[in-house]
Amino acid sequence: MMDFFAHPDVAPFSIAALALLGLLLIEVVTLLAGKPLSALVDHAVGHDGIHLDAGHVESLPGGVLDHAIDHSPHGAKPEGQHQGPIGTALDWLNAGRVPLLVLIIALLAAFGGLGMVLQTVVGIAGFYVPKLLAIAVVIVPAVVCTRHLSRLVARVVPRDESYVQNAADFVGLVGEVTVGPVKRGVVARVRIRDRFGNTHWPRVEPADPEQVIAAGTSVLVIEARQGGVLAVTIADSRLTDGPAAKTV
Repeated sequence: MMDFFAHPDVAPFSIAALALLGLLLIEVVTLLAGKPLSALVDHAVGHDGIHLDAGHVESLPGGVLDHAIDHSPHGAKPEGQHQGPIGTALDWLNAGRVPLLVLIIALLAAFGGLGMVLQTVVGIAGFYVPKLLAIAVVIVPAVVCTRHLSRLVARVVPRDESYVQNAADFVGLVGEVTVGPVKRGVVARVRIRDRFGNTHWPRVEPADPEQVIAAGTSVLVIEARQGGVLAVTIADSRLTDGPAAKTV
């Protein structure tokens, strides 16, 4: 068995499998430490900007969308999504629905797995496909498998590492004050549901220091501030199902 994995024509796929195991181990360790590697990678490449769906963009009050974009850490644009050929490829691979590291892990899994299956089947005849030819045969199916694997992961395990790490992901979203009132010097929390359907209770403060917002009020996140605190204001009624304002 070890001779099979160490064979020069199988080595590229064995290396991919080892890299996969290494990344998974690092991800688990860093997740337990409270700073997942996937979140760090997304942040490093600017893959964790603000997320505003099309309906949100169209209904935001004048000036709020520009304010949200200007205060995102990377000057992110509303999801529309990545730019250029590389961006198109990333969108096709479901980047944004899953962390970038998940795409890398899925690609390694597909590449390594398909390569080993190919060499195992051919090896029954007593020889192996030359490694360069084997890579050429496997790479396209591996990319297609990566797309389907990432879509499956997005459905089963919604992306939750990076948005926990980056408060700017909440900019442009509407939530409801659950612990209030929201006013200067008071710890308040808002219930926000992200575009994946996950619920969060981040700490908030009023964008206007003189404003006081009561519990139960619908608010719009307009800025991410130091320490992960979100600056909010009363949401326009167009962003809610009913009346938004409830001030004290």
